[in-house]
Amino acid sequence: MSLPDSILAAELRVARPGASPELRARVLELAAWEPEPARRRLPELRLRRTALLLAPAALVAGLSVAVAGGIFGASSSPTTRAAPAPQVLRAVGGADRAAPVENKAFTPSAAAHGAAVAPSRTRAQQYEAELRLRVRDLSRMTKRALQLTRGFGGYVRSVDYGSGTEAGTAALVVRIPVGSVQAAIVRFSALGAIVEQHVSIRDVQPVIDARFRQLQALRKGIATLQQRLADPKLAAAERRLLQARLAEARARLVALQREQAQVQKRASFATVSLSLTSRRAAAAPARPGRVERALDHAGSILLHEFVVLVYVAVVGVPLLALALLLAGGERMRRRRATERLLASR
Repeated sequence: MSLPDSILAAELRVARPGASPELRARVLELAAWEPEPARRRLPELRLRRTALLLAPAALVAGLSVAVAGGIFGASSSPTTRAAPAPQVLRAVGGADRAAPVENKAFTPSAAAHGAAVAPSRTRAQQYEAELRLRVRDLSRMTKRALQLTRGFGGYVRSVDYGSGTEAGTAALVVRIPVGSVQAAIVRFSALGAIVEQHVSIRDVQPVIDARFRQLQALRKGIATLQQRLADPKLAAAERRLLQARLAEARARLVALQREQAQVQKRASFATVSLSLTSRRAAAAPARPGRVERALDHAGSILLHEFVVLVYVAVVGVPLLALALLLAGGERMRRRRATERLLASR
């Protein structure tokens, strides 16, 4: 008759039977020597073979994707269009506003038909124009520009001329009567090929009108003061005060008249800046061929793939190292648990 499990367990705990020395030696020998089971070698061999096959396959696939993307990108790239001519004319402020005008032919006839914005005939304006021209004979064209300036009744504000063995530049700032500036721009444009043209107009008529109202008010005030000073019954102290106010008003009137004359004089002349150069135009860059575009796209794709690989390595290597550390720690924990168990027997 068998004993119940609880009684048998209690007797075993009391008796604490010990293992024989031969059994202990055998268990320790088995714990020290842990041969790899035969069934685990096959997956490791497969994993290595798979890695050896996947590495070149991934490299070939990446190169194939880059080459295919480069060829497709080169074939689908839009054709390069010629850059449109710059908008060379602009008017700012005032009642006579001009929209940007595109100077296509850069010829004097085109300028004569409206390429140069005309100044207003009824309002005071500050008219400024800039011209950049490419000329063949820099010295002769510079002299010709000075002659044209004097011919239109203008004057030269500044000249900066410099010529080298191959090319040179000249910068002129001239003042032309505003009534002749449109014709002057046409004549200046005929000196060479127009590279850039810019016109800006700022209306100064409101400033002149406001100062004119101030002048009228001052004249009226001076007349009033003179009438009061003409009174023979005026007290001496009050007369001195009125005389001081009259002198101050007359000084203010002279200053305002001087400012008004300066503004009107500036508005009566237009400022034209001429930039002449004898340098040749830079050659347009050669358009890359289809093979070059394909190589460029393929290089871009390879660079993106390399960035992705670096990102995967940066993120995956620490995780893999952590997993290996955890697996090694778990294996060591199990081995120590086995040793403690054997030592307690």
